Parts: sequence; structure tokens; C-alpha cells
Amino acid sequence: MRYLASVNSAESSDGKARQKLEESSEVERQILATNPILEAFGNAKTTRNDNSSRFGKYIQILFDGKTQIVGARIRTYLLERSRLVYQPEIERNYHIFYQLCAGAPVKERKDLGLDTDITKFHYMRQGGPHSTPIAGVDDAEDFRDTQQALSTVGIGIDKQWFVFRLLAALLHIGNIEITGMRNDSTIADQEPSLLLSTRFLGISPVEFKKWTIKKQITTRSEKIVTGLNLAQATVVRDSVAKFLYACLFEWLVAIVNESLAGENGEAASRAEMFIGVLDIYGFEFFKKNSFEQFCINYANEKLQQEFNAHVFKLEQEEYVREQIQWKFIDFSDNQPCIDVIEGKLGVLALLDEESRLPAGTDASFLQKLHSQLDKPQFKDVYKKPRFGTSAFTIAHYAVDVTYEAEGFLEKNRDTVPDEHLSLLASTKNVFLKEVLDAALAAAKPADPGSPGNFSDGSSQGSRRSSMIPDPGRSSLVSSSTTASGSGGGAKKLGAARKPTLGSIFKGSLISLMETLGVTDVHYIRCIKPNEAKRAWEFAPQQVLGQLRACGVLETIRISCAGYPNRWTFEEFAERYYMLLKSDLWQQGAQDPKAFSKMILGNTLKDEDKYQIGLTKIFLRAGMLAYLESRRLDRLNSLATLIQKNFKRTVERRRYLKMRQAAIRLQTWWRGVLARKQVIAIRKEVLARRLQKVARMFLQRRRFMEIHNSVVKLQAVIRGAQARKISRNERLYNGAVLLQSLFRG
Repeated sequence: MRYLASVNSAESSDGKARQKLEESSEVERQILATNPILEAFGNAKTTRNDNSSRFGKYIQILFDGKTQIVGARIRTYLLERSRLVYQPEIERNYHIFYQLCAGAPVKERKDLGLDTDITKFHYMRQGGPHSTPIAGVDDAEDFRDTQQALSTVGIGIDKQWFVFRLLAALLHIGNIEITGMRNDSTIADQEPSLLLSTRFLGISPVEFKKWTIKKQITTRSEKIVTGLNLAQATVVRDSVAKFLYACLFEWLVAIVNESLAGENGEAASRAEMFIGVLDIYGFEFFKKNSFEQFCINYANEKLQQEFNAHVFKLEQEEYVREQIQWKFIDFSDNQPCIDVIEGKLGVLALLDEESRLPAGTDASFLQKLHSQLDKPQFKDVYKKPRFGTSAFTIAHYAVDVTYEAEGFLEKNRDTVPDEHLSLLASTKNVFLKEVLDAALAAAKPADPGSPGNFSDGSSQGSRRSSMIPDPGRSSLVSSSTTASGSGGGAKKLGAARKPTLGSIFKGSLISLMETLGVTDVHYIRCIKPNEAKRAWEFAPQQVLGQLRACGVLETIRISCAGYPNRWTFEEFAERYYMLLKSDLWQQGAQDPKAFSKMILGNTLKDEDKYQIGLTKIFLRAGMLAYLESRRLDRLNSLATLIQKNFKRTVERRRYLKMRQAAIRLQTWWRGVLARKQVIAIRKEVLARRLQKVARMFLQRRRFMEIHNSVVKLQAVIRGAQARKISRNERLYNGAVLLQSLFRG
């Protein structure tokens, strides 16, 4: 409920997300507030669960056409009234009593005659010293949460204290001391608990005392008053307390439904769809099993039958309808067990028959069971124990359970003497009158076609009110009580005969099954991992037993033996078309059946792994996972192909951009390098030119020096030679001349 309300509040009609739960609508807050209320008044600590629900609950959360929560309604089944007056070892009474004693202010606690020491109250101390407190639970804090929740659903502070006053009266009723005598019993006139309880209830203590220890037998001619022994008087005292608590619980559920129905019951007229949650007790069997366990296990038999029909029978009927080849699958049908319980001469019928007999006893009821059911046709379901004469055994779908017949009639009758009913109806306590009237109103018979009616303030003439199935709720008071006359409350409560608890439960269970039959059912199996109520501890054998008891193992076996997965041709073709080549995909839209066959033929080579029906494909266990694996592989390959091409395109674009950028960068850089190189070349050329000129100058200067030196040397030598030649010529010429002269 918290999840649905939170999701709904986060998606408001104006499109703006409401992030905080405190901002959710009033209806959503009221839906959430029902949980602490029903837990306080209907849950208790047991040996297996610290917060065990001791009643069945079916809640419908109503939605309009825009999937907004517009309201809700709650139906309850078989409140464990006996817990009020008796708790086994280490178990507790209903949480609200401990919350009231721990959380009520000192003044109010004193006014109500309460105490934080729960051992002072008989109805709270039977579980022993280890029953309370519960580890990690603060009853005082829970009391404040319960008060806040009651305020949220419209129960004001003043009326809340009327409720707590009535609860205090019940605790004081349990403390009324009855003294046993030889053949009768007595109660002291000044018994404190008697005075307190009757003052809170607004009734006469004298009359309450009188009809607790006495009974009146009416004959045709007279009324005979006889005394009750201690055990009988105690039963009467406790039956009054249980009756009042049941009425109070009915009143609370009625107030909650009135609150959740919206203003003038508009929720039913606006609702177009709903989500229903059935939270009901699981299969129970203990060392000693009584009427409560019988009713609980009967409910589980009905729910298991619905589960069988949903999972097994409907599945095989579909095989026949689709005309596929298959073998009938055997499963354990619990219809014989249900027939033994609710048949014409079943346990409930014989119990009701014996309950209506003034002289009926548990022993005579058991004798009738043996005579009617201990026969060959019932031998597999009904068994007579070898040892003991006060019990009978029924073979349930989970396990054989032996029930002690002792107390069956008393609990089935759940009798409150007519004198006490008349006394309560004449109360001066206005709130108690309101509670009793609410119990009567809840018992009014439903209109024809009750599974479609909304009985909590819905519009009678609205078509939409019939769109949401309503399981109804039988009350502790019969419809005949309401119709018993036009007189006052005393006549209504006292004159009419109440139905038995078994018949009430049977009727409400049948109505619930009709509701489940017109809804799309989903199952959640709650498995208890260990008996020690510890986290992170897992007891394999215990879990295995629970899986076997709730039919999970049988479901797995049947699913594996049949065809647990099925698809229409259109759905199959749409989901697995990619297992064929893309050039064949167009055929899927034209002929889905042939296309589906092509997919199966190409994928599953073993024809025993699937069947082709008229409108669907049936797959063996594991084949859907195989197809999904192939589909995933194919999608992965296609995705890889798409990714490859996409990445190629992206990378090519990136490469081209990088290449263009690189070219630009290279061009620029090469230009830079070229310019640097040109400058270097120019510098080199200039340097060379400069070097050449310098070298030329140096070499020329050197050459000229050498040349000049050589020329000078040559000139000197040539001069010397010339002078020598000239001198020789002169000598020669002189000689010649001399010779010529001499000769001549």
C-alpha cells in the first residue's frame, strides 16, 4: 500500500512530481493509516511471528481512468476472537491492549483502571513472563502511531478514548472473579472489576452478574432460571468479551471503509479499475489443533484449489482448446478434501447441525463425523486416529492434520446468551450503541450479484459501482438479525438466532472466491526461513517443507512436464523476427503463423520442444530461455554491426577531420620550416658570398704580395741577367769590334 500510494503521489495529474509522501492526497494518507490500525487491533505475537495477522484481510485500492487512487475498501475474515481470552505460552493478546497500558497518559490510565504491569490482567498475562515486551518494539510509541492513524481516518480524539474505554472494560471483564461452588457459581457484589467494566459499558452490574452465573431456559409455558457452574460461567463471561471485541473490530473496519469511500461514497462511482491484495493466514498445524486451525486450513484449501485451477486445470484446458498433442498431467486435486469439509454432509454441515441442538456436545459431533465420513469413499481424506477418541484427521493438500473435537461446538456457536445481548442493547453508553449498530449494519444482506456491488456507501444507481467486484463480508450477526423485526436494538440482538461462525466463514470465503475468479490473479508465497525469528538464517528442510506444502514444487513439476510458455503468433513473430534474415521479415506482417513456423524450424531442430496450436505457440520449459538467448545473441550481433558501421562512420569523419587538420598543420609547419630553410639558405648564401669576398680579398692580397715579391725578384734577377747579358754583349761587341779592328 505504501508503494502504490507513493508512486501515485509522485505522478500527480498536473505532471509535477510530488516527491514527499506528506504531500500525497488525503485518500492516500488514509489508505496508509489503515495498516497501523488493523495491525494494532488484529495482530498479535505468536510463536512464529512477532506481528502475526490473526484475521484475513482483502483490500481493494480503487483507481480512476487516469490511474489515480480515488479510494479503497477492506474486507476482513475470521478474526481470531479466542485470542482475546486465551493466549498460548510466549504469545500475546492483540497489540492494542499492550499499547494502551504502555502509552496512555497517567491520568487517563488511572481513570480507566489500567496499569503498566500487565500481569494484573488475566487476558494479558497468560502468555507468561517471556511473552512481552517484544524485542525492538516500543508499545508506547506504537500507541501514539495508532492514535495518529485513527485521527487520519476520521476518528477524533474524544471517540478514540471511547474506544480505549471499551478496551479497558474488556480487560476488566477478564478480571471478574467467579467463585465455583458445587453445582453453580457466584460473583461478589462488590467485585471491583465487575463494577468497573459495567460502569464503562453503561449497563447494570446486577444484571450482568445475574446472567453471567445463571441461564434462562424458555419453554412453551414458562421460563426456568438455573445456575451455571464455574466453567460454564467463565465461558459466558469470555463470550461477552469476545462478542464486544468483534463488534468493535467490525465498527473500526466500517469507519475505515467509510473514510476510504470518499465524500458521499464517490470513490465507487469514479473507480474504473482496482488492485486487490489478499493477505490471509497461511496453513497451520500444531501439536493441538482446534476450530481456528480448521477454518484457517479450510480457507487455504479453497485458495489452493483456486491456485490449482489457475495453474493446472486452465493450462490443460487450453491445450485441448488449441488442439495440440500432449499427455494429461497428473496433479493432486484437493476437491475431495473440500467436499469433506463443506459438502452436504461434510464437517461444517454436521458441525452446524450439532451446534443447533440444545443437547449437542463435542462427543456427539465427533460420533456423527465418524458415522458419516469414516467410509471407503472418504478414506483418502477423512481418517479416524488409531489412538484417542476425541479427535479426527483430515488429509489436507499440505499435510495430514489431526483436530481435537473438544471446543468445536462452543467456538462454532460463539454463543452470547440472549439476556446478555438484551442487556448490552439497553446500554446507556452511546458509543457502545453505535458499535453494536455498526455490527448490525455490516450484516445486512448484499444485493443480488453481490460480487459486483460496493457496499460501503457506493452509489446505488452508478454503473461504475458494478465494475469493481466486491467480495462482501459476513458479520458476526446474521442478516436475519437485522430483519428480525422493527423493534429496538434489544429485540434485534436478542430475538434472532445468530448464524454459526463456520457458516459465516464459509459464506464469506465463497464470496471471496467469486471475486478472485473475475480478477487477474498473481500469487506471492511467503516463506519463513527459520523458527527462531532471526535474520540471515536459513533452515533448508523447513523451507523445503513450506515449498512442498504451498504447492510450489508441484507447480514446478507440472510446468516442466507441460508447456509453460505460450505466445500468440503475432507476439512471437514480433519478438523473434530477427532470428531470420532481413529479406524475410516482410512475411511476418503478412502471415504471422507461417513466419513463426519458419522461426521455430530455423531455431529449434527438435520438434518435441514446441507445439503449434490454433492461435498460439507452446514451448517446453527452457525453450523460452533458449530463444531469448538466441535473440539476445542476434540482437547483440546486429547491435555490433550497427555499432561497427556507426563507429566506422564516426571514426572516418573523425579521421578526415584529423587528416584535414593535420594537413593544415603540416602545411603551416612546412611553410614555417620552408621559410626557416629559405632564410637559412639566404644566410648561407650571404655568408658564402661574404666568405668568398673575404677569402678573395685575402687571397688576392696574398697573391699580390707574392706576385709583387716575385715580380721584384724577377726584376732583380732579370735586371741582373740583363745587365750580365748587356755586359756580355758589350764585351762581345767590344771583342768583335776589337777583332774587326784588329783584322780589319
